[in-house]
Amino acid sequence: MASSFQGAYVYARLCGSFARSYVGERAAALSRTGRVGEIWKQLFSESPPPLPEASLVAAAERKAIGRVHEAFRRIAGPTAVEEPAFLSLLRKNEFAQVKRIVLAIKEGRAQPPEPEQRRWFPDYDISGYPELGKVFARGRFSWIPETGLDDPTALKNRLDRQYYAELWDSLGLVEEEMLGSIRSLVKVEAELENLVWALRLRRYYAYKVEQIEPLLIRLRGVDVARTARQALGFRPEVRGDWNGWKYEELVNEPAKAGEDWYLDVRRFESEMRLHLYLRLRRGLHLDPFTYAPLYSYFRLREYETASLLGVIEGAHLEIPADEIAAFAMEAAGGRQ
Repeated sequence: MASSFQGAYVYARLCGSFARSYVGERAAALSRTGRVGEIWKQLFSESPPPLPEASLVAAAERKAIGRVHEAFRRIAGPTAVEEPAFLSLLRKNEFAQVKRIVLAIKEGRAQPPEPEQRRWFPDYDISGYPELGKVFARGRFSWIPETGLDDPTALKNRLDRQYYAELWDSLGLVEEEMLGSIRSLVKVEAELENLVWALRLRRYYAYKVEQIEPLLIRLRGVDVARTARQALGFRPEVRGDWNGWKYEELVNEPAKAGEDWYLDVRRFESEMRLHLYLRLRRGLHLDPFTYAPLYSYFRLREYETASLLGVIEGAHLEIPADEIAAFAMEAAGGRQ
């Protein structure tokens, strides 16, 4: 952003774009549209291609994700490709594609998954498919062949940790005056992702603290695992342990007299998503002459995409419209 005028122009455009996005009630309304083809028409303002519905679902998902990237590039202009921080942000789809490639190789599929974005020069060689060692022979993912495919969950976790570490390090390449609240937003997001991951591992897989610690996100120069370690020190069946804690507001209410209480991890995750969503909504309007609104805009559009993908999948699976609408509301922060 070379000038305050340019900053104001970008800010106005992204606010207008977000106002037209499918979040909250608008996303929920899509769930009552009907089949996937009808959703396609309403969402993309065009007739769907003549594909079987399962293939149409995949095409709709790629188009929804691509639309977010295209909108971001139109609004951000050269910033989207010139600033390392935004390149790292946009590379989230590259990480998702790496996960899909690994899964396809593990399942023995003859063809690699179709990429959601074709503009990248990915840090792997898809011509080597289906040989893991050839696909990831060099570059940022060259550790994958050494890790192997025996534990896909651990591999995905390491990819998630790598994504946040790269994003965080890229912020150091941005002029400090242009960062605004981005560093704070990334820190809180990593901290809360660690929290949910730690609580899920303890609740559903009975992991011990020493097993969980290596699986948490690490950011250079800041401890975003400390809050998760605190939470693991609280007893999940004693509400009083959580009193006064930094994120107590995300914890389910005390039980009524005579009832047992247990930490509701599912509710905690839902409240965490809402907490992040509201912080990003505030970030959209704070420091308008920095990159913070652009960062918040992209993250908020990711919430929108999560809602849309849930609506599309739900329609394909013929899930009741009310259930799809509830998911869409939650995935997009629970409100318009």
